[in-house]
Amino acid sequence: MYEERRNTFSVRDIVLQLLMVILFTLIMIWLFPTKSYLKDNFVGKEELQSEISEQLQSIYGRLFADNIESMRDAAQGYFTNSRLPQKIGDSVTLTLGEMLDKKLVLSFKDSNNETCDINKSYVKVTKMNDEYQMKVQLSCSDYEDYIIVYMGCYDYCDSDLCIKDETPTTPSKPDKPTNPDPETPVVNKKYEYEYRLDVQNTYSNWGPWSAWSKNKVSANNLRQVEIKTEEEITGYRTETYIDYETVIEYQTKTTQVQTGTRPVPNGTYVVDSRPATPSTSGGGYGSWVYQGYITSKSALSSSNTVRYDYVSHKTTVDCSNVCQNVTVYTYKKYTRSYNSGSTTYSCPSGYSLEGTNCVKRETKYTYEPIYETVTTTVPVEVKKPVEKTRQVPIKENVKYYRYRTRKQLTVAGTYYKWSRSKNDKNLLDQGYYLTGNKREV
Repeated sequence: MYEERRNTFSVRDIVLQLLMVILFTLIMIWLFPTKSYLKDNFVGKEELQSEISEQLQSIYGRLFADNIESMRDAAQGYFTNSRLPQKIGDSVTLTLGEMLDKKLVLSFKDSNNETCDINKSYVKVTKMNDEYQMKVQLSCSDYEDYIIVYMGCYDYCDSDLCIKDETPTTPSKPDKPTNPDPETPVVNKKYEYEYRLDVQNTYSNWGPWSAWSKNKVSANNLRQVEIKTEEEITGYRTETYIDYETVIEYQTKTTQVQTGTRPVPNGTYVVDSRPATPSTSGGGYGSWVYQGYITSKSALSSSNTVRYDYVSHKTTVDCSNVCQNVTVYTYKKYTRSYNSGSTTYSCPSGYSLEGTNCVKRETKYTYEPIYETVTTTVPVEVKKPVEKTRQVPIKENVKYYRYRTRKQLTVAGTYYKWSRSKNDKNLLDQGYYLTGNKREV
């Protein structure tokens, strides 16, 4: 019935229907939690998580089927005559990634909230004798399956190319079919209808956590892993460094040490002053002292201190100025000195004469220290660089792992059953849905 209704749609109707499917898918994802959401938000409530997961299996299967139909519808609109293979046996493939790039569909996400594989998911069209075979393959992390439909120019097509309708036309009066030939018995055909059940993987509750270990463990569907990182000392390395140590060294030290004092004259001062005793002596001439012969152009007279004794005279010519006769007298000369009377002063012992006074003075002293150079040996603290070694810890980030496991109870797959009822409550209650295929029985 779906194909009969779709074949009467225009291109605009196809686009609107595709948008409705996409909107329905987004609403379902928003309303119903993913498996990862259940796993993250129902820790410790594995039984409730399992119950909800089982109830969502049929919804996940329906979403998977809707996604395949979306790919099929988008591919039908894309593969026009110019894009179809031309020779019998040739194929043309359009991957999900290419469909996303061409904005034919939106990205699909599965029950694990993971994007379906854009390379393993594809639409492959192969040219047959008088029609085309379309294989629609969808590969996701939780499930993988495909459908095969046929396209061609059939009598009921509204356009040049449409999908083959495998469903026969329902008679107008199925309960009492007409028989144009009364002699021919009426035979009511009976059919069986195909139901399909998409089963997802189911698991037991998670077991207890293992102890933390450095052994690396990878997570998968049956193993949940937690990782923590701790900084640890993984070894030591030798490091050389310079340190300063205080050592005692003995050094020679020269100092000036006072050993006494010494007086140093610093002038004098008057102790006593008195008049000096005067002493007067008389005067007289001394003895004559011969001075030798002298000559003179005139006669000389003696005095108390100079005596001239005549020896001879003679007349001679003197031409130093005007030549004339002069008389030259020769004498012996004697001299003597006269000592006049004088007053002297005297002082008693211990006094010195200063003018007419006797002054007694004493020396003023100051005392200066007497130093001697003394050499001693003294201890001195000295800091010296010393090369030392030490062990430095090597720290590294070490990862620890712990895990817990669970068992897989059922394996994902697709199961088919046939029923003579189009509304088999038993199968529908188990999650089966009609595929649209039927067979005559």
